[in-house]
Amino acid sequence: IEEESVFKIEIKAILKGLKIAWDSKFRQVEVECDNVLVVETILAGGAVNSRMPELRIIHQLLGRDWRVRLRHISRDHNKVTDHMTRLPSLYYNEVQIFIKISVSIENLHKSDIDRSANITW
Repeated sequence: IEEESVFKIEIKAILKGLKIAWDSKFRQVEVECDNVLVVETILAGGAVNSRMPELRIIHQLLGRDWRVRLRHISRDHNKVTDHMTRLPSLYYNEVQIFIKISVSIENLHKSDIDRSANITW
């Protein structure tokens, strides 16, 4: 996969997630992304005049009356998301919303938290 394709996929995923969060009436949202270029583009205001309509829509969504925290995380701390994308699904081309956390996800999350606690800032 070309780097540009990965960038576009990440942007579309963030946009879809923000739309779902807004429509679900969440007003405090934290978005984590392991692609530093995506995070920098959005945070630096590159979305305002972008040729990508998805980036412009993200910029508009971020201007709404809610609190969204977007931050970069290392790939090492993204094991939960990687695991969730590999879970079996009947709807491979559909967005999956997890209502209940499985034991496997809970254990990975705990592992990430334990590993993060050892990082000094």
